Amino acid sequence: GGVYGQSNVHFARQLQLSSTASLKGMFRGSAFAGCRDSISQGVPFVFSRTVESVVFDPIWQAVFSKDATGSSDGGVKRAVSVFSTSVAATFMSQGLHNCQIRMQAEQSLSYGGVVRTLQAEHGLRFLYKGGSARVALLLVVNGLNEMLLKPAWELIDD
Repeated sequence: GGVYGQSNVHFARQLQLSSTASLKGMFRGSAFAGCRDSISQGVPFVFSRTVESVVFDPIWQAVFSKDATGSSDGGVKRAVSVFSTSVAATFMSQGLHNCQIRMQAEQSLSYGGVVRTLQAEHGLRFLYKGGSARVALLLVVNGLNEMLLKPAWELIDD
């Protein structure tokens, strides 16, 4: 929360988007952040296996063979399942992300006030606006994790 908050406050001041942004408020909107992270990280963790078995197992069986569920293609199928649930969860949580950012930048707003303000300014678009940027960040971070961190962790002996 602090990294996002510090960045949000800094850019709000530098871009003159807010006259109330202060580092004292960099943890504002923590309830929004907690809910956002529960959705964006929890949904893939809880549902990616179900999505894999319900959605991607039948596709794999139809495209490749009747026994594809146990084939070596399972890694690709698993990755597609995690990726698709991660993208969906990111967009599901985007409105909460937008509320947190606005609350940190415009520190006079309450929880209800920030929702009313964003809805008045953007309509229901505030629920998903900016989601593509978070998906791009998700891809970059997960790609770097796969290339750099995963091999490093695999070198560690149990």
